[in-house]
Amino acid sequence: MTQVQIKIITLFVVGILLGPTYHAYCYFFSGESLSKDMLDEISDRWVLDDESIFRISSGKSYRPIELPLTSIENAILIQITCIKNACNQINESILSISSGSSVTFQETIRINSFLPFRDFTTEPISIVHPEKYMILVEPKVETQSPPSIVLSIKKNVTSPSIILLSIGYGFCLLPLLLFLKTFRAS
Repeated sequence: MTQVQIKIITLFVVGILLGPTYHAYCYFFSGESLSKDMLDEISDRWVLDDESIFRISSGKSYRPIELPLTSIENAILIQITCIKNACNQINESILSISSGSSVTFQETIRINSFLPFRDFTTEPISIVHPEKYMILVEPKVETQSPPSIVLSIKKNVTSPSIILLSIGYGFCLLPLLLFLKTFRAS
């Protein structure tokens, strides 16, 4: 191996560390588990922790999860994992975080059925005001037997730096091009 090829491989390894490895660290290994709940039934009416009745005016939802969150527990990450194979039933569902009558975060759940794992993960979500928040998953399609899902919530998740990710993924791609060029030349 020539010196140029060794430098290209070194650049590629640095790219792997700054790109995909850093990305995986931020989403899978940083933060602390805040809540992990198994949700397996849907309804249009739920009794909350304070014994009040929460009614959903249009449609149905899984049992709402109530969590008191503060800005100290900032950057929460929500992951929804399917238990059964019928995960397509929760595709296009709505995940929302609300406090009182105001919605803090809302996103449509999109599940790729071609991947071997069936989950959905949000980007880290910032919590500004300390309040009791309600996390709600509303399926788009009503079914008699909804799939069981696990709703995992982590707090204090590290948000990945776009600059580091760009440099890392760039260092992964650029050496591949240079590596192919050096092998063609030799």
